[in-house]
Amino acid sequence: MKTDTLPPWQRSSSEASEIERYALIELAHLPVAARTTLFNELVQDSQYWPLIKDESQPHLQREGPWVLQVRQDKLDKLLTLDGIVCALQGWIESQLTGTELASHLAPAMAVENPQKQRSLLRLYLPDVITQLHKDALENPTNALFSGVTRWWYRDATLGWTALEGKALPESLPPWQLTVDEARWQTLHGEPEVMQLTAELVDFSPSLFEGICLCERPRQVAKALMQASNHGLTAIADKRTFVYVQLSQGNDAWASDDMQSLLQRASGGEATLADLLTTTYQQAEEC
Repeated sequence: MKTDTLPPWQRSSSEASEIERYALIELAHLPVAARTTLFNELVQDSQYWPLIKDESQPHLQREGPWVLQVRQDKLDKLLTLDGIVCALQGWIESQLTGTELASHLAPAMAVENPQKQRSLLRLYLPDVITQLHKDALENPTNALFSGVTRWWYRDATLGWTALEGKALPESLPPWQLTVDEARWQTLHGEPEVMQLTAELVDFSPSLFEGICLCERPRQVAKALMQASNHGLTAIADKRTFVYVQLSQGNDAWASDDMQSLLQRASGGEATLADLLTTTYQQAEEC
């Protein structure tokens, strides 16, 4: 995915002096030299704020998302920064100051369901921020877009795409991101994707050879969705499906024999891994 362009910003004359633009960057994707350049040369003086502040887990702040106000004369250089393709998660236009904006966005780094279960959330990922925008239209307690004029995210097909925000309220009271069970189930798939991606990188790094860091979770998420579409519900079966899909390609399950294995696994006859093992053993004996 390319980031060699800026969003097609358009402002009315009344907005010009009121709205600031902020880059949303996940530092984990930037090498040390690029981070140094970003903070020392490209960002306006001290105009950067982390979205995660947890003294017990300093790595989350060090590697996590930051809101930064980039110097207007350095925007082109930002786009050439090593690692920025994966690191630049979005642009936010807002009347809020950087401190106010970061403080307002921070609660959405965790999501809670009606049963009070909580989970970390990379709210800025395209599949997540679009869901949160829909939720904000229906859920009055979701204040994420209050005070945001436009939130720009990268659509895989359309490129930079704007989500319209809500009017700036008189005050920004404390809030937390609480969603209904249906939305929770949809959003909660993200931690599963990230965990499985990390495990596969450790277990079989060759699966992702030559694949950009930010593209890896997308491929895993796509394979997990395909596993569900085939009727696989057990976590072990879905993980086996993903491994085979990534190692053998899109045609891995195309044959009638492989389709039969998927049907048998989804029906609970045996695990997909056991069925595959038996099939491979029989093939070797022939």
